[in-house]
Amino acid sequence: MERWKVMWMSNCLIMVNRHNDDANNVTDIAAAVAEMGSVVAIDEREHVIEAAVPAQRDPHAAPDPGVSYVRCVFNYFCGNEPRKAA
Repeated sequence: MERWKVMWMSNCLIMVNRHNDDANNVTDIAAAVAEMGSVVAIDEREHVIEAAVPAQRDPHAAPDPGVSYVRCVFNYFCGNEPRKAA
């Protein structure tokens, strides 16, 4: 089991390009985002993904061709394991 790491996190909104050349859909891009952080919500009708990712892995750094826009809504310091913080 991996030990919990203290780190800065970013809550991001990711807008998926409906007509991207790679034909990635919202589910495909959400799966890729889940590999670097966690997907909070998916709005398939609006093609939007809300995700929490480590700040150093911000989706701005390595944009996917299927992503048209990324907005970092806020950053926060995650100093405790989620179960202990609550």
